[in-house]
Amino acid sequence: MKRLITASLAVLMLAGGASAASAQDYRRDHNNNGRYDARDRSYEQGRHDQARAEDRRDRRDDRREYRRWAKGQRLDQRYRGNTYYVSDYRARGLRQPPRGYRWQRVNDQYVLAAVATGLIASVIIANR
Repeated sequence: MKRLITASLAVLMLAGGASAASAQDYRRDHNNNGRYDARDRSYEQGRHDQARAEDRRDRRDDRREYRRWAKGQRLDQRYRGNTYYVSDYRARGLRQPPRGYRWQRVNDQYVLAAVATGLIASVIIANR
């Protein structure tokens, strides 16, 4: 009886150790023993996808930066400051803004927007 229990324990231990070793083998690359290989296609594709994602992010930022404003939209808060304010509107061929409005120059566009709300009343494309 003692032999039977010892033999069954030995078989269970060998079977358990073999399954753990085989699971470890599948996680490792047998060709280069886990080291990086420059010819590994999955690595190159991963880098390529990352570069493509960065390009998309850059294009999205550019598109947001060169937005075309239209009447009825709201001017972003970042463009309502004094750095974009046009004080010499007559020299630039613009009409006098009504009370509560002022001209802002944003991305080669003159935008007539309400001071309080940023609601756009008029948009004129600027000549360089």
